[in-house]
Amino acid sequence: MPPPPKVAKTHTSHLSTCPGPERCLSCRLFLENPGGFCPGCSEEYRARCLKSECWLHCKFCSGGRHAATTGCCGRAPRIRRRRWSDLALAKMPPYQPRRLEIRCHLIPVIHSVAKYRIPEKFPQIDAWAVPVHKVMRKDGSLPERDLKSDYGLLPHQKLILSTSAPDDYQELLWKGFPDLDLSQIGVDLCFPGHFSIYDDDSMMMQFANARRQQLHALWIRSPFVWFRLGEHIPLEFMEPVRRAPAVLIATGQMYRRRNVQILRQEVRTAKAWFPPESDFFFVGGLGHLKGIDFGERRLYQFNSSWLLRGLRGHDMRRNRVKKKTMERGMLLAEILKDFTEHWHIIFGPFLVLVVLFARG
Repeated sequence: MPPPPKVAKTHTSHLSTCPGPERCLSCRLFLENPGGFCPGCSEEYRARCLKSECWLHCKFCSGGRHAATTGCCGRAPRIRRRRWSDLALAKMPPYQPRRLEIRCHLIPVIHSVAKYRIPEKFPQIDAWAVPVHKVMRKDGSLPERDLKSDYGLLPHQKLILSTSAPDDYQELLWKGFPDLDLSQIGVDLCFPGHFSIYDDDSMMMQFANARRQQLHALWIRSPFVWFRLGEHIPLEFMEPVRRAPAVLIATGQMYRRRNVQILRQEVRTAKAWFPPESDFFFVGGLGHLKGIDFGERRLYQFNSSWLLRGLRGHDMRRNRVKKKTMERGMLLAEILKDFTEHWHIIFGPFLVLVVLFARG
């Protein structure tokens, strides 16, 4: 086994001794590769190895360290990588579902506050969203109750199941198809699985998950499709969903400046590439998109800020509100009312051309 390269200065640099053959003999990558050795060492892989983070602990290994995706690991045996490469290259037919008709451009995310029956107080908001991890159990089963009735949605209000959730739930949705019947819990529409495409993931994982997002939309006949390119996915890879009427763009978890730059470039690309009749649905905050002109395109936002502020006992201006002063249900209703009335201040100047409620 060749001597390992020098370890970069990281939080693991104090572990200077490579475990070598003693550790390799307990590693399935070492044992299952035809040559008996993994394809090679690098500073990043060696740092993980020193922390005992190898294929045996795949939730922390290659795949971005976000989910159990051992087949995407560059050091995994070829036979384990094959199914991921086959998935990335899977044929995807053109997909063009029917256009959504949602009048209110603010779509509140709701959970944990069913007893307040907030939607009843806002009949003008005709679509609400609930995150899948607030509904689905960790074994993949669904609650035996009608969520629309629980939360107080009126007959004309749609309930959308959002897959903006931890990776484990995306895998449950993937494995659960086609046995999951969302209509039994009152869900009208559903996002396709939001299989993560992180900028620090391996290229194979990014391609495989981008294709899974498309395939899942096709399988469940979702009107939505996710748009995410990262640094490696070419635009032509998204061609099968180019005519989709509802394009989801995640704007949250932008921890670094580079992530924001990639997001802004992706949004500009989407604006130029998708036809004008495709509506954009932003999942998360909109502060990173200031200055981008969307023209006459219809824009929507899935907003959870109103709910988080209310659950924390804060008002619109993030001032603390005591329960004695205002009951939580009233506080939540007041915050959401402020969001709908002052949307042009919250959303920023780039949405000046959008009206909160569709014309007419």
